[in-house]
Amino acid sequence: MKKFKAFVVLLVVVFVALVIYQNREYFFTKQALSLSLGVETWQWTAPEIENVYYFGGSLLIGLLITGYLGLCAKFRSRKTMKMLNVTINSQHQTIDTLQTELDKFKSDPYFKKKEEPVEELDENSENDAIELPANLEKSQG
Repeated sequence: MKKFKAFVVLLVVVFVALVIYQNREYFFTKQALSLSLGVETWQWTAPEIENVYYFGGSLLIGLLITGYLGLCAKFRSRKTMKMLNVTINSQHQTIDTLQTELDKFKSDPYFKKKEEPVEELDENSENDAIELPANLEKSQG
């Protein structure tokens, strides 16, 4: 993959160099940039330089801004990862504490109950009704 990236970068550099070489009349023409803010006294004119330097400066400024934004994103993600790792560690501690408490209850004979199998009702089986003793039926009725 590294070789492929290097090859692509080399192709881009060759393409840019070819464009500059074929248009060298335009790129090596000197021009001055001027800035006017609407008031006669607020006017600024840069010295004449070749167009290739304007393109190079724009490229350099773009690379610097992109690098700065990339570093900001990296630091932000590193901070997020630290916070998430702290959360994970605290949750692991909570899990260990709860597991210890559960083990205590499982090993305590006072809380141990015999597991009785649950009987499942068939669809055809009769419903079990609780029959009241005869003396209770008379008192309620």
